[in-house]
Amino acid sequence: MPTDGFPRSDSERRDAHRAPVVIEADLRKPGRTAFKVLIRDLSRTGCRAETLTKTYDGDRVWITLPGFAPIEGTIRWSNSRGFGCEWASPIHASVFDHIRSRFPDMFR
Repeated sequence: MPTDGFPRSDSERRDAHRAPVVIEADLRKPGRTAFKVLIRDLSRTGCRAETLTKTYDGDRVWITLPGFAPIEGTIRWSNSRGFGCEWASPIHASVFDHIRSRFPDMFR
């Protein structure tokens, strides 16, 4: 929560640059087996991914991108096609740039 004690609007929380990507990653919930997701956009503060496996708002998860350590996050919204995840801590800018350059969206 911000230092002034007031929650921020969705647009203020989503002010981070969102990069289109195509990344097949693993998602794991505590005590569960990992399953595949397709990350479609990525920011320093979260991601949007596609999956046919049900996720629930508020789920704590770890998403593992190929070649990177798991990133902890919380599911903030979900529907029948996918979900949005907010990272527990923002990804460092240089790591974000490396991921973005390694996994560009080839369909744009």
